[in-house]
Formats: sequence, C-alpha cells, structure tokens
Amino acid sequence: MNPLTLWIGITAGTLTTISFLPQAIKTLRTRSTDDFSWSYLVLFSVGVLLWDCYGWLRRDIAVVAANTVTLILVVLIMGVKAFGQR
Repeated sequence: MNPLTLWIGITAGTLTTISFLPQAIKTLRTRSTDDFSWSYLVLFSVGVLLWDCYGWLRRDIAVVAANTVTLILVVLIMGVKAFGQR
C-alpha cells in the first residue's frame, strides 16, 4: 500500500474514532444513555463490525484499528444502556 494512502487512512480512522470518544466518556461518567436509541446503537455497531471485517479481509490496519476501537466504545455504551442506567 502506498504510504500516503496508509497515512490518510490512519488519520481518517483516528479522527472519526476520536470524535466518538467524548460522547463515550460522558456516557460512562454520567451513566445516562437516554439520548441513544437502541436502533441507532444496534445499526451503528453492526456497521462498525462489518467495516472491521472488511478491514481484516483487506488486511488494512487503518480500517481494523479504527473500527475495533469504535466497536469497543459502542459496546460499552450499549452495556451502560442495558445494565447501568440510573
């Protein structure tokens, strides 16, 4: 893979994953998930899981890394919604 292409992928994945991080931190801190619908969380997590699978199939570390971290964050939010809500 072209080094420029790789760095664009890593930068894009990092920025999109980091953009989700403040909301995940707020949700874990406040235990409030009222603004998240289950349909959003399920559809988003399935989409991220499929992107992760795509990255593995393409052997694209940028896609795999970004989507694995994002999937972990969304699963944590789903856990709070299911078990930790006030």
